[in-house]
Amino acid sequence: TGILATSGINTFATAGSTTMLYTEALSALSKLEEDDVPSLDAVFLVHPTNYAVIASSTIDAGSGLFTVAENGRIAGRRVIQSSLVPAGTVALGVFRHCMIGLFGGTDLVVDNVTEARSAKVLITQHQMADVAVRYPEAFCDITLTA
Repeated sequence: TGILATSGINTFATAGSTTMLYTEALSALSKLEEDDVPSLDAVFLVHPTNYAVIASSTIDAGSGLFTVAENGRIAGRRVIQSSLVPAGTVALGVFRHCMIGLFGGTDLVVDNVTEARSAKVLITQHQMADVAVRYPEAFCDITLTA
């Protein structure tokens, strides 16, 4: 299902721009707090394309401060760039409420035939896993509207 497709997570849409302003980030964090989820450990996952726009957005006209601070945080929360988040979306969450289940053991396949002419051995690893959300209210799907 994935985190963003899980029913019951919070949703938030920015006010008509392809960026997320500092006040909008605070509003998204307040969605978690309203559901009794402390947001101090929350993390923003942002597509790299959107990160560049969000990071260059100023908080206000005169302070010279940006939405993403010099330490790479928004309102003290970590910001991670990932292409696994769809462009136009920011995933906010307290990820200790995300569970990863592993099924079976790790399979290693050693192939010493395919690249034998180059004296190479190919090693492939397989692991079956799934992701589930324990507490949907600990996450927020932020849509960057155009």
